[in-house]
Amino acid sequence: MRPNAEYTALTVILGPNGVRAYNPGDDVHASAVENLGLVVGRDVLPANVHVIPRPAGNAKRADWESYWLGQGVDQAEIDDMTRDQMATREPVFEVAEPVDGVQDVANPGPDTVAEQATEQTNTPEPPGSDAKKADWVAYAIGRGMDEQTAKDSTVAQLQAFNYDHLP
Repeated sequence: MRPNAEYTALTVILGPNGVRAYNPGDDVHASAVENLGLVVGRDVLPANVHVIPRPAGNAKRADWESYWLGQGVDQAEIDDMTRDQMATREPVFEVAEPVDGVQDVANPGPDTVAEQATEQTNTPEPPGSDAKKADWVAYAIGRGMDEQTAKDSTVAQLQAFNYDHLP
């Protein structure tokens, strides 16, 4: 699932009036980072690797250091890398651990409401009362009636049948 904001809080962040605004792990919008003067790498981390633009390959070491700090890399690790190593390294986006009590479904079933909406929009319109038997048979089969049952039924039976109770 994609985060709702550009950044994720690393620590408790207080708002301008001293009230707790964000808890660790909360989504933090870029405007809040700017307005509250938050430091990327200390107060917040980017929610994905594309929030902070990657410097050009020939960028200065200081630009690369800022970029990798923003990606959550430890300062000691950055100090051990050369500018060229920083330029060739690819960012890694780590997926958060599952939350206790939240069921993780590997293959979720289809959304029931969406399925019902699809059924309603794909339901053929019934033929007119003066339509031929072949039209009513095609309609009945389209709604899920057994083909032989539809062919054996009269037009009056096909018109009176409740198609909403078919499996």
